[in-house]
Amino acid sequence: MMSKVIEFPADRITKGVHTYFPEMKERKVNAQIEAILSHYGNHYFIDTQLELKGRGISFLKIYVPDDFIRPSHKAGWHSYKVTSAAFEKLKEQYSISMERILD
Repeated sequence: MMSKVIEFPADRITKGVHTYFPEMKERKVNAQIEAILSHYGNHYFIDTQLELKGRGISFLKIYVPDDFIRPSHKAGWHSYKVTSAAFEKLKEQYSISMERILD
């Protein structure tokens, strides 16, 4: 399990999607939003400290410490379900870290 994160100063994180492949030992980029594509590819699930609103963005929950087996940095983060169209707009405004899994 890779738990290392690439840390960039806030002014050096660029907008857009920063993908990483854990199976290839690539490290996760510390970004404003963490995203994963849904199983069928119709939408994305995103986690962020930001409060997001808008068309195609559905709030799911706020994580609490009991949601995790061990302490997590995500306690207090917001979880959303986002359409592909909304995701396209988000990646123009924010930096997004996205895990990609090899088939």
